[in-house]
Amino acid sequence: MSIFFKLVKALISSVEPTNEEKKRKKVFYYIMAIFAVFGIMLPMAFFVGVIIYSLTSKLMSEGAGPNAAELFLQIVSVFSFIFGLNVIFSVFYFSGDIENLLPLPLKPFQIIASKFTAALISESIMEFILIIAVFAGYIIAAGLPFYSWIIALFAMLTLPIVPLAYCAVICMLVMLVTGFIKNKDTVNKITGLLTFAFILLMIIVVSTNGGLDPDHLVAALSDPGNALLNTLNFIFPHVHLIMQATVGNTALNLLLYIGVNVIAVGLFLLIAELIYLRTAADVSRSSSSRRKTLSSSLASLKSHRTSVTYLKKEFRILFRTPAYFMNCVLINLIWPLFLYLIYVLQGKTNFLESFIDNIHNGNEETVLIFILGVSAMSVLVTACNCIASSALTREGKHFAFMKYIPLSYMAQINIKALVSIIISGAGMLVFVIAAGIYLNLGIKLILVCCVISLLSVIFASYFGIFMDSLSPKLVWDSELNALRGNYYVFFNMAAAILMEGVICAGAYLAFRFTPIGSLLLIIILIVLLMVLTALSYLLCCTKAVKNIDQLSV
Repeated sequence: MSIFFKLVKALISSVEPTNEEKKRKKVFYYIMAIFAVFGIMLPMAFFVGVIIYSLTSKLMSEGAGPNAAELFLQIVSVFSFIFGLNVIFSVFYFSGDIENLLPLPLKPFQIIASKFTAALISESIMEFILIIAVFAGYIIAAGLPFYSWIIALFAMLTLPIVPLAYCAVICMLVMLVTGFIKNKDTVNKITGLLTFAFILLMIIVVSTNGGLDPDHLVAALSDPGNALLNTLNFIFPHVHLIMQATVGNTALNLLLYIGVNVIAVGLFLLIAELIYLRTAADVSRSSSSRRKTLSSSLASLKSHRTSVTYLKKEFRILFRTPAYFMNCVLINLIWPLFLYLIYVLQGKTNFLESFIDNIHNGNEETVLIFILGVSAMSVLVTACNCIASSALTREGKHFAFMKYIPLSYMAQINIKALVSIIISGAGMLVFVIAAGIYLNLGIKLILVCCVISLLSVIFASYFGIFMDSLSPKLVWDSELNALRGNYYVFFNMAAAILMEGVICAGAYLAFRFTPIGSLLLIIILIVLLMVLTALSYLLCCTKAVKNIDQLSV
């Protein structure tokens, strides 16, 4: 067991920021961690808990109290499975430690068990928070006794095990029977397509079932023959068992729940012992596209303008590296689908219909909310796609490239920011113009929205690069780890959301409780965004340049 724990610790450390990276800005690191917890994690958990509490309160009278929490936990398990495929493939087969672990006198199940545990701990933190939020909403609404909280804490730590065990078995069997998955690029493409297909399927299912307004949802969850819930309970039986244990049938269901987890883990460890070494031996990690991109860029420096070549290099890395394309570029194309899903989810009681009607009628408050929403969405999309906030981290072991090419640090920062502005801004402008035409906002108002959106994107881009310069993660063994291993990407989201939330909330409260009109507030918003853009640019000119210069190669 000591070998197992040592391996888990080493594997988790490999995706965590190094001690040197943490020491660079230790105090700031902990401050931003607090912002991330209170700015993203806890508000999201509170929102989920309130929804489950509300639905459970309505379902109690129908005799179906646990069903809302059970359905949400099943959906969490489905997402855990879909996103877990990419993670398990990467951790099991395409991480840099494979070459070091395979020659050691370790049994296959020891390697796999440690990798599985490290992946479970590293990838499920947000999932843990959502799970405990679901149980909190349900337990409070149902008025369950204290021991239910103990079961909930146990479920929080163990619920993701079965979906990840499914992923582990599937990954190993796929690697055994197919010959086309020999690098992580193929895996990223397949899992990306599966994720996109699942989102489309969700939208279609919700659309064809009359939406999910509260009355429709309560009626559906009260039906004991609910096909969706019954199907999910068959695929992930552990969720139903732990919910039953929480309700009161504790001992037997809890033992069955533990049994399902033990069987799932035991099965994938048995398969690992039999086939893992065979499947892992011939797999080669693919970073050829990145090497090719960098080498071609270096070769073309002699024949093209340096800045143009550098810009091409940045675009090529983002578009030709599947992990970056899926996580940084594709989000700019699919986030409108999430907005449409939210629209559909409202069903017959769609509050957005009245919002749209108010805009059509020129309601001053509603128009102001739309403009504030444009600014908030522009900042959120730019922060979430992490093109800017991972700009330096993506250099990795090639960071020396930045120090020796004939371009100043600020020129390189400007080009990296331009890439973020082009990709993020283009998607936002298309959305703003299309929404403005649909809502009959008029040319002047559409232009104002475009200006606000672009200013928000520029501010978020330069601020993201500044955040990344504080402690870029330059040591990573796969492009996916470059994104998920740098906590400053997450911190940047939290800071951007917090700042934009303060701005939007302040503007709305000023409109409601002061005599300041919407036109003056819009002007103030534009001026404020210009000031924030200038400040973030100055931070890059001074602090970011200094941080880059001080980084060791």
